[in-house]
Amino acid sequence: MIRDTIARMPPPSAARPRPSGEAVLFWTLLALHLLLLWSFPFFPSQDGPAHQALSSILRQYGSPQGGLLRQYYRINQEALPNWFIFFLMSKALAWVSVPVAEKIVLSAYVLLLPLSARQALRAIEPRSAFLAVLAFPFVYNFLFHMGFFNFCWSLPAFLFTVGYWLRRPEKMGLLRLAGLALLILWVYFCHPVTLVVTLAVLFTLAGWRAILDFRSGARGLWASAFHWLAGPAAASLPALGLMASFVGRRTGAEIKMMGMLPKIRHLAGLYSLASLSRLTIGLGILLALLFFTLAAVCLRARRRVPGPTPADGLLLAVGVLTVAFFAAPSDLAGGGFINHRLNLFPFLALILWFATFEHPPGRRAAIQIAAAAISLGFLGVIAPVYARVNADLKLIVEAGERVEPGHTFLFLCYVPQKEGEDPEAPVFRARPYLHAGGYVAARRRLIDLSLYEANEDYFPIYYRPELNPYTRLATVYLGIETDPPQVDLLGYPRRTGGTVDYVMVWDLRPDRLGDPRVRSVLEQLAVGYREIPVPGDGKVRLFRANAAVPARGRP
Repeated sequence: MIRDTIARMPPPSAARPRPSGEAVLFWTLLALHLLLLWSFPFFPSQDGPAHQALSSILRQYGSPQGGLLRQYYRINQEALPNWFIFFLMSKALAWVSVPVAEKIVLSAYVLLLPLSARQALRAIEPRSAFLAVLAFPFVYNFLFHMGFFNFCWSLPAFLFTVGYWLRRPEKMGLLRLAGLALLILWVYFCHPVTLVVTLAVLFTLAGWRAILDFRSGARGLWASAFHWLAGPAAASLPALGLMASFVGRRTGAEIKMMGMLPKIRHLAGLYSLASLSRLTIGLGILLALLFFTLAAVCLRARRRVPGPTPADGLLLAVGVLTVAFFAAPSDLAGGGFINHRLNLFPFLALILWFATFEHPPGRRAAIQIAAAAISLGFLGVIAPVYARVNADLKLIVEAGERVEPGHTFLFLCYVPQKEGEDPEAPVFRARPYLHAGGYVAARRRLIDLSLYEANEDYFPIYYRPELNPYTRLATVYLGIETDPPQVDLLGYPRRTGGTVDYVMVWDLRPDRLGDPRVRSVLEQLAVGYREIPVPGDGKVRLFRANAAVPARGRP
């Protein structure tokens, strides 16, 4: 046997095999997607600046210099399913600045989404790894540009978890069970919607295998069910316990439903990939057509195979996720954009189902060329938007350097904030300026009075109720973020004992000065504030309260 093994070994001088074309394409696309992220100082997203501000607060909260922070904020001690990136940015990456920590966190996501797809595909069939190219168009999706970074991290967590189970589904010893439980917990701490999706897929796949076992006569009904379902059920218990606790405290929240026709349009056109530019709508439609065409080809091949097979479980999972997309509400338990999130999963599951088929060389090449072209199309369309938004964000951050640390700060955005289809909106769908003051707060050690996350109960911090600017400074519901903002700058100190030391106004255009809501804010600024000169073309204006003094928070 040793002689045979030696005989099969290549001679020492033999050249190493060249990487396959599929591998070269995959790693090239991975590098290009990473390059876009690092080509600009700011990642244009709606909630990303708020994440930076919140992470900065978490870093400083317990320090001797955190007295002012403790005066305005409290720590949320709940085991939140929206916690993972804040742990990374405030704890694991505390050795770098918050902006750099965000870059690292986002880079890891950009790398892990295609890699997790590749891992899951190889668990099904090693030769199907080329299909991972289909995951690249999903990287820079609408939810990513909304700043829903925890959810975006949950996508590779979902694929890693499903791939882990698919690698050896029939063997679920204690060690593998513990590994699966940890992966499911990872999904929970990224996002609750993805936890539900992950468990739905795992139980669908396991349940289908149990049915096949029973049909084949290998085991009885209950024995088959226990053999296949006991492992996923046991592994999911810790996460389900945390989920039950989280949802149980929010049972009275409002439920909203999206209309059926918009849902059909969103699914048919993969609308959750459309953001920043309207050209991305067409690219999403092209990708959806590629998926539907490939699905039709695979269905035709499936008809030639008699009887049910284990691979049919993945197609059944696609059906379950599609039904969930249509049945789910758009808002539940305080969380929104549920349908936008669920829109992605039937397609990600389809990628895995495609791996159960043989694909001839011509089809393999066509899939890779089409998916790569669409991926590069997304990068080419959004890169100019990144450049334009970054120029604006640079103005905001440079103006913020005139703000002294240790003060309260309010950012008021006057950019049109209507629905994404509004032709006046400078960026399609996402609103990268809405919370841009978070960049200033994270860099200047400020109390961010426009930090919307501290007004919610599913983030790691929240405002002290008696100082909450969203209820005590805003004059209408969410008035800090309405279009235009509606706030009582002069009344807030009298009512709460707090202060509004600095106010930054972004992109207040002359044609809006006739609005009485705009005039109200400007009149308050004229009475109680003085304007500080800042660099730029007048798009950003900075005001300091006449009585502003360094604040000394409670220890």
